[in-house]
Amino acid sequence: KLLSLDTSSSSTGWALFINGKYSNSGLLDLKIKDSSERMRQMVLKIRDLIDHYSPAIVVIETPVVVRNPQVQRMLTMIFGAVYAKCVFDNIEFQELRPTEWRKAIDTGKKPKKRDELKEWSKSKVKDFFNLNVNDDISDAILIGQAYANIFNGGD
Repeated sequence: KLLSLDTSSSSTGWALFINGKYSNSGLLDLKIKDSSERMRQMVLKIRDLIDHYSPAIVVIETPVVVRNPQVQRMLTMIFGAVYAKCVFDNIEFQELRPTEWRKAIDTGKKPKKRDELKEWSKSKVKDFFNLNVNDDISDAILIGQAYANIFNGGD
């Protein structure tokens, strides 16, 4: 089992792959105003998700540098919490940069703007899996699929 994550402090997409094939996906969506409490709850929900599915591998998108330092700190802390959970539970931890997983999905030209990349992600999931999902879930699905593609020798 592989669990892929597109993390944030308010809306984390996840996808489960079994033997390299998409199985299930969802969204951890928190509407908590206080950012510290929201981040704390997100870490706990991700931990519960990992406990529930007991994956052999967790693949997560590497946090990219954002303009807002507070958001960057929160993403980095969530990333670290997931890494620690994997270390403690002896789960293989893999990270993919956004450019890396997008290339493993499609080697063609990608949009540059954030909103266009979100639409690209949703359209790829629609094409590959016939699913209509939001961009958090579509990114999580594609991160998992990209890892499966890389693992199976494709780019």
